[in-house]
Amino acid sequence: MLAEPVADRLFFTGEATAISYPSTVRGAVESGIRTAGEIGSGSGPGRSVIVIGAGASGLACARKLTDDGFEVTVLEMRDQVGGRVRSEELDGVPAELGASWIQGLTGSPLVGMAKDAGVEIVPFDFEFDFVNPEQRRAGLAGEAQMNKAFRSYDGSRAQAAVDPLSDSLPDRRTPGLQWAITYDVSQEYGADPEELSVLATWEGGSYGGGDALLAGNYADLLTTAAGDLPVQTSTAVVSVNHSGDGVVVGTVDGGSLSSDLVVVTVPIGVLKAGSISFEPELPAVNQQAIDALGAGVLDKLWLAFDEVFWEPHAEMFQWIDPDRPGLWAEWINGNHYLGKPLLMGLNGGSQAADLSNWSDEEVLRSGMSTLEAMYNLAG
Repeated sequence: MLAEPVADRLFFTGEATAISYPSTVRGAVESGIRTAGEIGSGSGPGRSVIVIGAGASGLACARKLTDDGFEVTVLEMRDQVGGRVRSEELDGVPAELGASWIQGLTGSPLVGMAKDAGVEIVPFDFEFDFVNPEQRRAGLAGEAQMNKAFRSYDGSRAQAAVDPLSDSLPDRRTPGLQWAITYDVSQEYGADPEELSVLATWEGGSYGGGDALLAGNYADLLTTAAGDLPVQTSTAVVSVNHSGDGVVVGTVDGGSLSSDLVVVTVPIGVLKAGSISFEPELPAVNQQAIDALGAGVLDKLWLAFDEVFWEPHAEMFQWIDPDRPGLWAEWINGNHYLGKPLLMGLNGGSQAADLSNWSDEEVLRSGMSTLEAMYNLAG
C-alpha cells in the first residue's frame, strides 16, 4: 500500500515497502531497485528525478535510475550518506551502530556489493552458546514452548492481522520462555508480542543461503555502489508539492528544487512524524499504510576489552537474567569476525525502550554487571 505510486510522479520506497525482506538492508536495496525499474518502465530516460534520502534504498534507486539514463539528484538530511547504515571505529575496526547483518546470502545484491567494495563476508549461523548449562536447558525449553504456542494458532489470515501475538502465549511465563520471547520476537521485530499482530511473524520470505556479518565497514558497500552519484548532504526536505505536471521539493532553508518525478525513501518514522508535508494530501491507501506501519527499537552496546575472557571462537552468547529475563539476552562475539576482543550486547522492544531512558553510565554498568554474572556463574 505504501509503495503505490501517486499520480505516476510520486513514489515511495525503502525497507518498509519490501515484501520479501522487510526491515533489512537487503529489502531496502531491492525495493530501491524495484522502484527504479517501475519508473523506467513507465517513463522514458532523460526525465529528471529527485530521490529523497541517501540510505540503502535511496542510493540503490538512484544508481539504477542513473544507469538507465535518468537525470538524478539525491537529497540527504544528514552530513553523510548511508542512512541507518553507519559505524564508528573501535579498537581499530568498524563497530556497526546501525545495520550489521546481510540476511539471505542467496541472490542478495549485497554479496556482489561487498565483493566490489573489498569487504569480507563472514557467515553467521546463530548458534546458541549459553555460558551456563542450566540456562541453556531453560532457554531451549522456553523456545520449544513458544514455538508450540505459535504453531497452535488456527485463525485466518484476516484474523491474524488483528489478533495480538501475545494472545498466543501463556500468561504465566517461565524465565526460559520470557528469554525466548525476547530473543526471537522483541529483538527480531524491535517490539514485544503485545505490540505485534500474529501476522507479523508470517511476513517476509525465506532467507536462503544463510546470513553473514562483515569484517569491514558496512557503509562501504553502499558508497562503492553509489559511485559518483550527485548527493546533496545536509539538505533536509520539508515539503513535496506534486499538484502540477512535475514535482517541487521544498527544503528547510526555504529553497526548492523541481523535477519530473520524486522518490521518497525516508524511514517510516519520518513519514509518521509528518516531517515532510505533501500537497495535495496523500491518497488514503498511502496514508493508511503510514498510519498502520510501526518502527521497532533495537539497541546495541559495543564494549572493547584488553583481552578475550570468553570462548574466542563462539559466534554469540545467550544469557537469562534471573531478575529480568530478556535483559542483555544476547551478546555477539566481535573476536569471531573482527579478530578483536569486542562484544556487542543487544536489547530489543521494551527492554531497549527502557534503556533509552538510562544514562550511558547506567547502561555500561548494567552490561558489565551482566558479563560479570555470566562468567562467575560459568566458574
